[in-house]
Amino acid sequence: MPVWNLAKKILLHDRVKFVVASAGVSISVMLVLVQIGLYAGFMQTASTLIDHSHADVWVTRQAAENFDFSSPLDDRTYYRVASTPGVARAERMILAFAQMKLDDGGDLGIQVIGIEHGARLMGPWNVVAGDRARLGEPGAITIDRSEYAKLKIRDVGHRTEIFGARAEVVALTDGIRSFTTSPLIFTDLQSARTFVRYGAEMENYVLVQIAPGADATAVRDALRTIPHVDAYTTAEMSARTQTYWSSRTGIGATFFMTAILSVIVGLVVVGQILYNGTLQHLREYGTLKAMGAKNGAVVRVIVYQALISAAVGFVVGGGLAFGAQASMKGANLIVALSPSLFVATAVVTVVMCALASMLSIIKVLRLDPASVFKV
Repeated sequence: MPVWNLAKKILLHDRVKFVVASAGVSISVMLVLVQIGLYAGFMQTASTLIDHSHADVWVTRQAAENFDFSSPLDDRTYYRVASTPGVARAERMILAFAQMKLDDGGDLGIQVIGIEHGARLMGPWNVVAGDRARLGEPGAITIDRSEYAKLKIRDVGHRTEIFGARAEVVALTDGIRSFTTSPLIFTDLQSARTFVRYGAEMENYVLVQIAPGADATAVRDALRTIPHVDAYTTAEMSARTQTYWSSRTGIGATFFMTAILSVIVGLVVVGQILYNGTLQHLREYGTLKAMGAKNGAVVRVIVYQALISAAVGFVVGGGLAFGAQASMKGANLIVALSPSLFVATAVVTVVMCALASMLSIIKVLRLDPASVFKV
C-alpha cells in the first residue's frame, strides 16, 4: 500500500480524533490570520492620510514624534520650504483636534484636516455624495459614512458647529477613518484655523511635490537645514507613524503575542492527537518495520498525517477568517487579509504540524520491531 494511502487510512481510522485535530488547526489558522490582519488593518488606518496623499516630502515641526499630535508651524516656514531648490509645489495642511456640536446637544471630538483651496497633494477621496469642490466655501466640511453613528449626520447640507463656528456638510466620503477613533473632517485651510483656534498664519504640515528630475532624498535633506523643522519622504512618514502606534501603544506586541499563542495551541492539539494515534497503531508500525520497511517510509506516514491535518485546517481556518473579516467590517474594524499573509500563514501551519509530529516520529524510530510479536 502506498505510503500516502496508508497515512490517510490511519488518520481517518478514528474520524473523531481527525476532526478534533483539524478543528485545532483551523482555529489556530483563523486566529493567526485575524490577529495579524487586524494589526495590518490598524497600521493602514494609522497612516491612511499619508498613504493617500500625493506629496513626495512632508515637513513638520522638529522632534514631532506623532503624526496626529504635531505642533504648529508658521507661514515663514512655508515660504522657506516653497523657495527651496527642487521644490515644485508646496501646500499647507492642518491636522488638529476640535469639538463638534451634536444635534442632541452633546459634543464629539473630531480631527480637522485643513487643506488649501485647490489643493493637489491632499484631499478627501472616495467621495460618494455631494461636491468636493465646495470645500473652498467658508465652513464647508466632509464627513465619512463610517462615522454616521457617532456624528448622527447622514445627509449633505446638514449644518452644525465646530468650536462655536458654523459648519456645513458639503460632501460624504466612504472609508476614511482615523486610528485615534475621532472622525476625520476635511475643510479648507481658513475654516480649519477657525475650527481648531489657530492663528491666521499657522499650520501643522507643509506638503511638498518635488520638481521633475529632482531627488526626493536630496530635497528632504535640503529642507532639514531649515531651523526647527524636520522633513520626511512619504514612505518614511508612513513608516514612522505606523512604528509609533505599534511600539508606543504596545498594540503590535499584543497582536503578535496572541498569534504566537494560537500557533502553540494548534501545535499542542495536533501533537497530542498524532501521538495518541501513533500509540494506538504502534503494532502496525512495528509490523511495517519487521517486514523491512525503512525508517524513512514510516516517518513519511506520520508526516503525511500531519500535512493532511495542516491542509484541511488551513482551508477551513481561511474560510473562517474571511467570515470574521466580513463580520468585523460591520463594526468598522479592518482585517487586512493579503495574499502574502495567507502564504506566510500556510508556511507556519505546515511547520507547526510538522513539529507536532516529532514526538510520534521519535516514538516510532525507537520502536523495536520484535516487540510487536511479544505476548
